[in-house]
Amino acid sequence: MAKIFPLKGVTYNKDKVKKLEKVMAPPYDVISPSEQDELYNAHDYNIIKLTLGKDFPGDTPQSNKYVRAGVLFEGLLRHKIMVRAEKPAIYVYEQTFKIKGKVFKRLGFIALLRMEEVARSKVFPHENIFPAPMLDRMELMRSTSAQLEPIFGMYLDEKDQVLKSLSKVTSRKPYLRVKDKQGIEHKVWVLDKRPALMKLVKGMRDKWVFIADGHHRFEATQRYRDEMREKTQKYGEEEPFNHVMMYFTNIKRKGLTVLPIHRLIKVDNRDFDPYLFTVQVQEYFEVTPFEFGRRNEEQMKKKLMKEMEKCGKENKACFGMFLGGNLFYLLKLKDYRMIDRLLDENKPKTWRRLDVTVLHTLIIEKILGLSKGTDDAAKRISYTHDEDEAISQVKDGKVQIALLLNATRVEDVVAIASKYEKMPQKSTFFYPKLLSGLVLNKIDLAEKIEL
Repeated sequence: MAKIFPLKGVTYNKDKVKKLEKVMAPPYDVISPSEQDELYNAHDYNIIKLTLGKDFPGDTPQSNKYVRAGVLFEGLLRHKIMVRAEKPAIYVYEQTFKIKGKVFKRLGFIALLRMEEVARSKVFPHENIFPAPMLDRMELMRSTSAQLEPIFGMYLDEKDQVLKSLSKVTSRKPYLRVKDKQGIEHKVWVLDKRPALMKLVKGMRDKWVFIADGHHRFEATQRYRDEMREKTQKYGEEEPFNHVMMYFTNIKRKGLTVLPIHRLIKVDNRDFDPYLFTVQVQEYFEVTPFEFGRRNEEQMKKKLMKEMEKCGKENKACFGMFLGGNLFYLLKLKDYRMIDRLLDENKPKTWRRLDVTVLHTLIIEKILGLSKGTDDAAKRISYTHDEDEAISQVKDGKVQIALLLNATRVEDVVAIASKYEKMPQKSTFFYPKLLSGLVLNKIDLAEKIEL
């Protein structure tokens, strides 16, 4: 079961920071170096100086980005640039955003989750963990004694009773309201009345939680907990280091959106023959060309994407392909048995039927010879969420192959994670990301986390 608790959240002081959008940032792991520079220059107290500090020449174990983050965080609290709530609360969080002109809202809340031992835990990750980013987040937690960004979690609530109980809260004026540079509106309400808190806590008790984003941070928090237990002779479940700050939203809500992650492949122009490559693809896929001219390219691209969407709704593996020139291609897998012969039979059927599994197994690995996890694959494969960008990169000669995918279904993520399996790399992109800087969690060892 999910044991959630309110927290004394740390937020920016609205009396001292008048333009909150200047101090907010996306999650640290989706920020490019150029965006990091831009955010650094946006405001002296931008959250990125805590979540994604810069390395400088001459850094030492005693003076580095982690140490600087710890000193800055304490300074922001001491000078009341950031303030910690006096009462424990759960923070209701709504995002309003657009996708292709259509408006969506995603509602959830930020609370503490008590971390259970692995054997008892009902928290399911779906991504593999890599040591370097996990250790990076752990070192930051040690230096700041804080969880700076919430983990993005999902739970299943068929009748949506938990979030429906928050309708009175969201009808009020929000405590925080920010619009980011993408035009996404973020609203936060503070829920600190005990009856309402208890209703939310009880509503979550029978829920399983699936991690959407923040796998490395979640693992780092578990390692930090274990480290603190070794340092503490006596501890109970109520210790603050046994808890992780997490955002929760219902899987069944329409606002829970996953974007596709298209693959861009760079190959040697001297060796690459688009015609021969298409013939090789036809061994596994039914290939339908969509020829276009100067005036109807957009129309034919939309037709391709519509056919892909239709195919996806029928639970069939299909892809779009662009190799340059005046042809788009629709690829439909001929037979899933082709995949089954090449993959570990112990893998769940849902995993073997994923579009990303089919694409990487048959095209990227078997035809192109790019094995996963190799340096060659890392250099030659890139990713984008925008089909127009994928097409443009082929036209500009930056890559030679654009492979367009449908978005991975949330139901498939849940089915695979609940069997303790991991998704293939770059399978999901949950959108929009949670805004960093809205609520932070200070790990105060003098306190106990209880209701």
